[in-house]
Amino acid sequence: MTRLLARRPLRAAGWCLALPVASLFVLTACAAPSTGNAAAAPTEPTSAVVSIEMPDLAPYPEPAPPLTEAESEAKRLDDADVRWQGVLASYPDAERPDVEFEGYVTDENRIEVLRTCYEAAGLQVDEGRTSENIDGPPDSIGWTGGGEAEMIAAYACDTAHPTKITSAGPNDAELGWAYDYLTEFYGPCLAANGIEVPEPPGRDVWIEAWPGFVWFPSVADDERFMERDMDAALRKACPDPDTYVLTVLRPAE
Repeated sequence: MTRLLARRPLRAAGWCLALPVASLFVLTACAAPSTGNAAAAPTEPTSAVVSIEMPDLAPYPEPAPPLTEAESEAKRLDDADVRWQGVLASYPDAERPDVEFEGYVTDENRIEVLRTCYEAAGLQVDEGRTSENIDGPPDSIGWTGGGEAEMIAAYACDTAHPTKITSAGPNDAELGWAYDYLTEFYGPCLAANGIEVPEPPGRDVWIEAWPGFVWFPSVADDERFMERDMDAALRKACPDPDTYVLTVLRPAE
């Protein structure tokens, strides 16, 4: 079964991991959204969550300049091609439909526009909410299905209603800073809370692998942090790169 979510962007340094998202690290923000009740009460109080001292990291690098209109349009077309390659990976003989670009979605209308398109295409719609927003409006929307027709229909919706990409993506200096943050603070902070953190690859390997992730520390399946309050306490004690850039380094942006 395929389950895909069109996630809401975080306004950080303009990094882009997933096609429809302009954000620093979608992966850190994409721990599976909560769609139901919180897990059973934790065996530890939130006061048991600890932080560590922030290392003396280098200043955050200057990002690349925004894309021009022509570059942004080229990116839209390239993203559609990459999106179709995702369909072909599962169904090599699929016939690509001729999809008309109907306009970019915004933060304000993304979820409603995609919901309308998915429902009209007969897809089963999934709404996702983070643990901090379990009772609020959805933070993300996606679809569930496993057949060729469903994947083509979703491709058509996402291609007709993409998010405009204005960022050139992270440069090597930004990626290097992120690696240092992950290896010197984020990973060790998770480890200090008893979370297993795999050994990272070399810095150059991690940078060269972008936008693929060969390593990224996460809570994974640690049941203690599936409960809302514990999850919130851990996020506060060990802010991920998105959160740190957004709230500490560039709070006014």
